Amino acid sequence: MGNFFIEYRDPMFGLIILFSAIFIISFVNYWWSAYKSKEEKSGIEQFVKRFEIVSDEDEYKTLLKDHNIPLESLALLASGYTKSGDFEKAIGLYLLALERTKKREQKENMLFNLGITYFKAGFLRRSTDVFLESLKLFPRNEETLRYLSVTYEKLKEYDKAIEVLDALEELGAKVKEQRSYLKSLSITYDYKLTDVQKLDKLTELSDTAPFLQRKIFEFWKITGKSVPLELFEKFDHKNLLDLLWQADIKWFDISTCKAPFVKEISRAKGLNNSLEKGECFELDILAHLNSIGYKGATLNFDYMCNECKNNFPVHFYRCPSCQAIASVNIQPMISKEHYEENISFQ
Repeated sequence: MGNFFIEYRDPMFGLIILFSAIFIISFVNYWWSAYKSKEEKSGIEQFVKRFEIVSDEDEYKTLLKDHNIPLESLALLASGYTKSGDFEKAIGLYLLALERTKKREQKENMLFNLGITYFKAGFLRRSTDVFLESLKLFPRNEETLRYLSVTYEKLKEYDKAIEVLDALEELGAKVKEQRSYLKSLSITYDYKLTDVQKLDKLTELSDTAPFLQRKIFEFWKITGKSVPLELFEKFDHKNLLDLLWQADIKWFDISTCKAPFVKEISRAKGLNNSLEKGECFELDILAHLNSIGYKGATLNFDYMCNECKNNFPVHFYRCPSCQAIASVNIQPMISKEHYEENISFQ
């Protein structure tokens, strides 16, 4: 066999072998790409058929049948329908665009937007189906993985949500706070654990995720357990401002706590007569009003996301808009106290 290669040292022979190898590799690569493209197209078609569009509007049906409308226009129109809350039309347009598109980047974008639309519409199971279909074709899409984790969280499938975080972590994403939050939800809704076990696990978890201290305080409040001052005084009390302001003195007398910020709240509620000036302007104003005998003011609260800057009327651990974790900023506002009166219509 060695003599065979020694005798064939003609450069033309080597070139023929080289070009033959290149041709074979190119042919196999082309065939494989064509096969995968055909398989991908077939998969998309079967996927789209699973989500039948039902609409009684003739104009809308005509629009869907018009193949002259560019994909960009369909996507823009679908986005507009999503923002206006007309999710049925938005979903129909995304499905149509998905069926027509041939470029991989466009398919990735259409699948993601379709999943988001189902998510916003409240069809969480369909949303997971779309995100999983997208990840079959584009497994390294971090946004899709992030929303898939959130969707599993909404479905209370916390183990699956944490598994998705593992994939995100492999891609280099920071998921520490999300993981801690999901673990806290898993503990809270684990009916096999006693209240004492839940508190122990939440306390241990809050050592590495301080924003979960609020969950511990909420758990004390819901279960009516007494607040251990030794542990409570180590908390970040600014993150508990609204809860401490609304706390029933019969359950927890906040004036017994010596933490500086809690003393500010106590002074603003008229529970102590300290003259120390605090950090919070609103609490100082209320304390001054109490000192002159005016009891007609109180605090209301807004909750702003530090990431997307949207405001919400209730507290959140995960921003309803951008899905950020531990991004809430509690904003106190002085308002007039409203007293409930017994009104009889008899």
